[in-house]
Amino acid sequence: MMNTPTPLVLIIDDEPSIRDGCRQALEKSGYAVLDAEEGDEGIKIARDAKPDIALIDLKMPGISGMEIIEILSRDVPDMVLVMITGYATIVSAVEAIQKGTYDYLPKPFSPDQLRAVVRRAVEHRNLKIETRRLREEKERMEKSFITFVSHEMRSPLVVIRQYIEALKAVAGDRLDRDMTEIIERCGARIQSLETLVEHWLDISRIGEGSFAWKKEPLNLLQLIGRSTEEMAPICEEKGILLKTDLPDQLPEIFGDQEGLLRVFTNIIGNATKYTPENGRITLTASSDDYYVTVRISDTGTGIPADKLPFIFEPFFRVKGKEERQRGSGLGLTFCKRIMELHGGEIAVASTEGQGSTFLLKFLTHMRSEQTMDHSATPIRQF
Repeated sequence: MMNTPTPLVLIIDDEPSIRDGCRQALEKSGYAVLDAEEGDEGIKIARDAKPDIALIDLKMPGISGMEIIEILSRDVPDMVLVMITGYATIVSAVEAIQKGTYDYLPKPFSPDQLRAVVRRAVEHRNLKIETRRLREEKERMEKSFITFVSHEMRSPLVVIRQYIEALKAVAGDRLDRDMTEIIERCGARIQSLETLVEHWLDISRIGEGSFAWKKEPLNLLQLIGRSTEEMAPICEEKGILLKTDLPDQLPEIFGDQEGLLRVFTNIIGNATKYTPENGRITLTASSDDYYVTVRISDTGTGIPADKLPFIFEPFFRVKGKEERQRGSGLGLTFCKRIMELHGGEIAVASTEGQGSTFLLKFLTHMRSEQTMDHSATPIRQF
């Protein structure tokens, strides 16, 4: 049976009675304890010993508790910080939490109160470490899957598609209608798989910083025009009205034309899957000195409120009765990553049964250049 390591607690307080009392209470409960009476000494011990928990007095001579908290939260990020003070106020507690503390313990406190706070801090640290481990494991799995997709799926799909095209060419008119329809369905399925693979690889390239994209001034009205022209035949075939209500002019934006065109066609295409016949998809736009906002609204089935937080996650799909075909579950993830790559944002508002509105927010050309070249403040939230 594996032994659990003894949690190490550091006490930084200029009062000997506090340090001694904390040490006795914690050691009786099985904790290992270090202590320091000055801030500089405590910081050195924390950097060297890397304790699990640090109890830090707010008011001390020399370097203050707030300064210690700020330094240790940066230098020893796995350590959980707890503020102990006889001057606890809402303001000081909020400031301490903003600087990196997990909890605070007002003086005077009993041994039971001390042990309870430390116990919660240890549990919190374990959860932090486990969360990081799971996140790292998820990243490793994603990279392994990307490698698998790149080497084990891409080439066979290309070969299968080529065989299907060759079969169609060789057979010509000799196949009956049913056989021709089967081959067409196979071709469509292969195309869907190839699209899924390309979407996933593009998403991974964006994350790695290797996605090839051009940074150039763009006319957003022309971009919207291209996307609606491309999607118009699909909407017409499904009996959906695709309309635009746009101003005569919009400020230029800065970015990659083909990447953003895919964003617009993905969102419009997604809307066609959930919008019934005689429904409507509408594109509108507005701007100010800093931002251009495009809204893509539909009169479809909408998205359940409990599903909204997840729709930009990879492979997440909202299943609806009006959906006519399966998607990859990666289209909206790709849209979000592309918008982030451009320093913009994507959000959605939806009411189930009444439709959805996707909001695309772009920095204007001038603001975009400042952000990309000078690390300006990120775009504000919707």
